Amino acid sequence: MVDILHGSKAAEQYRRPFRRREKPSLGRFLRRFTGVDEKILASVPQERSRYTSLGGVVVSTALIAGTSMLGALTLLSQASLLYLLPVAALWGLIIANIDRFLITSLNGDNDGWSRWGNLLIRLALAVVIGVFIAEPLTLKIFQERLDRQIMEERNQAISLIESRHKQCNPLRAAAPADVDCTGFILDGSDKALAVEGNMTQRQSVLQAAEDRLAADMEEQARLEGRRDRECYGVKVSNRTTGIPGNGPECKARNNELNTFLAGHDISQQKAEVAKLKAKLGLLAADRARAETERAAVLSRKITERVEKEKQAYTNIGLLDRWEALGTIAGQSGMVSFAHWLLRIIFVLLDCMPIISKMLNGKTEYDRLLTQELRTGSACHEAELNFTTRQRTGEYEIRLREEERRLKAERGRIDRNQRVDEASRDDEIDRLARTFMGSTPVRQQGS
Repeated sequence: MVDILHGSKAAEQYRRPFRRREKPSLGRFLRRFTGVDEKILASVPQERSRYTSLGGVVVSTALIAGTSMLGALTLLSQASLLYLLPVAALWGLIIANIDRFLITSLNGDNDGWSRWGNLLIRLALAVVIGVFIAEPLTLKIFQERLDRQIMEERNQAISLIESRHKQCNPLRAAAPADVDCTGFILDGSDKALAVEGNMTQRQSVLQAAEDRLAADMEEQARLEGRRDRECYGVKVSNRTTGIPGNGPECKARNNELNTFLAGHDISQQKAEVAKLKAKLGLLAADRARAETERAAVLSRKITERVEKEKQAYTNIGLLDRWEALGTIAGQSGMVSFAHWLLRIIFVLLDCMPIISKMLNGKTEYDRLLTQELRTGSACHEAELNFTTRQRTGEYEIRLREEERRLKAERGRIDRNQRVDEASRDDEIDRLARTFMGSTPVRQQGS
């Protein structure tokens, strides 16, 4: 009777007989990562080596994952290894736990499309995890080449920025209109540009004064030659008389020269030209000083901009290396081949636990585990049935007791009601007898 009522406990005792506790060993430790039940495996000890090797594969994958995370962390941070190692170890344990789940989810002897569907889904998950683990290792292997590529690209970008700043900030002119100088214009003091504009204006005035002076001197020379030819008797057909001396024509030519000189002060014009040239010389010196100052200011500001860009390029991030790897792989077929080869190798290594489980197929342990699960399910179902029947029986007993109590209560109420009715009838009879007994006495008195 005890076995019937407590069948599940008896079955559990039957399924789990007392065994001497095994001493901890490396094989037992490795098998823990496969999720194997040592009690069931003890029934088929020939399977231990298989699951020990499978546990070694899981541990190897976890070590690769931890190494990959450590490499990624060293690429992302310059922190000490004492802070990075716990994070890498935690990541390795997470991957080991995921692989353990993937392996244990394939245990049992289920057949059909459902098993293959589960295999494909878990293999796809293993591939995704493998890619995520393989990439940091690939970046770590190519780190030196990637960093060199990144530095070359950054140096080119810095050189382009410096060249654009110099192109957009000339010493003697405004920024060129055919170049996009948005964000490259610097405040380098406008003094040199102001002096340059003043010099341009003064040069225009000087050029006009020199042209005017040259024209007046040419006209003076012409008039002096005409006077001299007339006064010295040089015969020029239809121009001079050919008679020497201070005659009327000589006086007329002399008056013509004097009139021209009175209206065109050659000496004053020469003085003005000399004064303008002196001022231009001073402006040229001011321009040279202003240009020197502007060049120094622009050089300092361009250097500051370039240094700021260099500081922004100081650290090399994980995304920078990924981008550089894509660039190098696109430029070199050998690098692309090596990249994909390493990626495939690491993905296969990371997928080895699930692949090993698939290659092993269904084992005797899987068959025993399925029987154990079915036995446990049957025992649990029987226990549930027993508990259900037990509790429903208790409720039925309580229901019947309640029905008997209600029936007894109703009987008591009925008896009390009959007693009350009988008491009322007796009272009515008594009152009637009393009334009938008092009626003749009243008649005799009347």
